Amino acid sequence: MNIVPVQFARLAAALAGALLLWPATASAQVGADLNVSPKRVVFGPAGRSATVYVFNQGDAPATYSVALVDRVMLDSGEIIAIEDAQKNPAKAQAAAGVKSAKALITYTPRRVTLAPKTSQLVRLRVLRPGDLAAGEYRTHLTVTAVPPEDTGVTAEQAAGGLQPGEMQVRVVALFSLSIPVIVRQGPEDIRGSVENLSYEVRDVASPEGGAPRKTGFVSLDLARLGANSLYGDVEVRGGAKNEIIGGVRGIGVYPEVARRRVTLQLQTLPRPGDVLTVNLKDDEVRPGAPIATGRLTVP
Repeated sequence: MNIVPVQFARLAAALAGALLLWPATASAQVGADLNVSPKRVVFGPAGRSATVYVFNQGDAPATYSVALVDRVMLDSGEIIAIEDAQKNPAKAQAAAGVKSAKALITYTPRRVTLAPKTSQLVRLRVLRPGDLAAGEYRTHLTVTAVPPEDTGVTAEQAAGGLQPGEMQVRVVALFSLSIPVIVRQGPEDIRGSVENLSYEVRDVASPEGGAPRKTGFVSLDLARLGANSLYGDVEVRGGAKNEIIGGVRGIGVYPEVARRRVTLQLQTLPRPGDVLTVNLKDDEVRPGAPIATGRLTVP
């Protein structure tokens, strides 16, 4: 999935009385058992409706809010709220390239409460104006865990062990999952290339705690050549049997960026002179179909 993207934690704390001393801080996590499926929703030119499942995989009831949030991809692959990008001149250009789908999507429900190990359908529908211009429009369906009423600190708990005039703050991490919702108008144009390949060897710490291990890394640009976003799987093949020795699944390049840089760790260390083949395969319109290929000779 492109948990365009894709998953992030939002740390929220309401602080009052900025001049007070905070001698103790309690913390809690809410929503870590949240899951959403599918990881991406695409309405083709004839698409009208879709469904998304929200899962509570935890052992206690949970409440979630559902909202549409516009986000922008940077050329690093990072996805941030469009309001944050607009405040930064270096990121504002990418934000200006986003065509929002918010006004085109209706959805229900906006809030759900789920028992443990249960799920809820969220229904989405596209409303296309008759004069909608050709292009790709996108927003992000964002599901956020809502803290229960007893998450806060009671007056007795806050007062315990504190001096007069002091207070205690409880910081609650609210977990969210965000998936892209894409509306395409007009003919689809999905094309790309694999460019600027490079190879390097790094020392990677051993998980067993032994000496660092020499590990190969391939870096490349995924370039978007068509009007629509790219979304697919990248695989690196090499060795005598041309086997898969590295890769990443579900990676995207949205229309507001022309390319993004990707670095892949290889499972085996190639030999000097080996030819590595990097394939980008579609995982959306024609799953498994090749989009682009690049080759690199190991120095």
